[in-house]
This record gives sequence, structure tokens and C-alpha cells, in this order.
Amino acid sequence: MGVHFSFYNFTGLIDLQMGIVERLNDTRHEAFTILYCDFSDIDKKQIESSIEQVIRSSDAYVHNNNNYFFLLYQTDIYGANVVVGMFEEFFAKKIKHDIVAFPKDAETSQELFDALQASVKKRHNIDLECLDHSSRKKPS
Repeated sequence: MGVHFSFYNFTGLIDLQMGIVERLNDTRHEAFTILYCDFSDIDKKQIESSIEQVIRSSDAYVHNNNNYFFLLYQTDIYGANVVVGMFEEFFAKKIKHDIVAFPKDAETSQELFDALQASVKKRHNIDLECLDHSSRKKPS
């Protein structure tokens, strides 16, 4: 089961992962991926069970309502699609999803969020306003 973080820690989590990649001099074209999944119309208990079975303990995730974001370390786009297949098998249905990779698709956390937001909007017509910079700040 992956490690759950507060959505408000998402930027820091991505920045931390980027720092680890740089420190380890990880030169892969896709050092980690962010997998977005739309789990609308899926029961929360089912979501929790799927995460326990599908996501590795070395991976992290955050969510904002039914928008789930998985940080898959040392996983390329192909591997992230394998994870999607595991979720779809678990739920016995297709799920809306998208994937961005660091450093292939972007070099900063904000660029990754922007790339993911644009791709999800184009592919699924979903506005991920939760990824807007102001929305990721914890309310005072």
C-alpha cells in the first residue's frame, strides 16, 4: 500500500522526489511518473482496497475528492499504464486517467501540474482546478 499524504503537501512531495532524483544522479528519461485517476462513481472502501492491493509501499499518493494522484518512483509511462490496468481489473471497468513523467514532460513541479492539467482537459474534458497553485495551498 502506498503512503498517503495530504493534498496540501503535493507540491512539497514532488519537489522532494525531484531532489532525490537529482541527488542520486538518476539519469533515466522517466525517473518517476505522476498517474492521475478519476475515481468518480467508485465507492471509497473499494478505492481504499484497490490502493492497498495495487500501489507499492514505495509509492505515494494524494487525493482531492475523487481526483487521485499517484507518485510512482522509478516507474516509466509503460509501468504507470500497467498500474492503470491493475486498477481497471480491480474495478472491472475503464477509468479516466493520465500520466506525466519527470523529467521527460517537465522540469519543475509546477510544470508537471500544468502539463497534467492540460492533458486531462484535452483527453477527458476534466478541469483539474485543484492543481492550480492557489488551490494547493492549505487554508489558513
